[in-house]
Amino acid sequence: MTRTAEETKKLFDTWASTYARDLENANGILEGYETSIDTAAEVCPVTHDILQLLDIGIGTGNFAQRFEAKGAVISGIDLSEAMIEECKKLHPNYELRMGTFQTIPFAQNKFDVVVSSFCFHEVSPSQRLDACREVNRVLRNGGHLCLLDIMFASHSAMAEAKSHMLSHWDDSEDYSLVGDLSENLYASGFHSVQWVQTGRLHWICLAYK
Repeated sequence: MTRTAEETKKLFDTWASTYARDLENANGILEGYETSIDTAAEVCPVTHDILQLLDIGIGTGNFAQRFEAKGAVISGIDLSEAMIEECKKLHPNYELRMGTFQTIPFAQNKFDVVVSSFCFHEVSPSQRLDACREVNRVLRNGGHLCLLDIMFASHSAMAEAKSHMLSHWDDSEDYSLVGDLSENLYASGFHSVQWVQTGRLHWICLAYK
């Protein structure tokens, strides 16, 4: 059964104090986390220009800091207040607010780049189209989305992964299919949607406005 938004918030509030340390040795469905994060940061076209970048589900800032190193000005949102507080300790220069994919508390056309890592699957399938539209709203024309998450090419691929993961599989999660997310992005006004698979279970999606 899929978790509610309140249950997800409680999970990440509880996890916040050890989150960064735990991901250093990620296993199960997050195995290869650091490799996927590094690959996404390389694939995402952010140069050393000053760019306004939003990280959705910023957590403790592990993904965002890779773009800060390229010269981006970082804003971030998270549904967990505890995660925001941990991120503030590590990155006091980031502009951080409470928010989600469905409710981004920033103005229209504010950002050159929107990124997110291992967060989109927390959006209910019924709200994913609206989430894509909300991301499109805050992107400037010519901007792009770089989304890294646990995703699958087909229902069969998901079923195979579930049988392989056994006790590491969490039935409360509802992962996206590549085709479904592509359709939502195109329907939201994005174009040139591109995909890179970084490992057995991880995909990068690049989409341009």
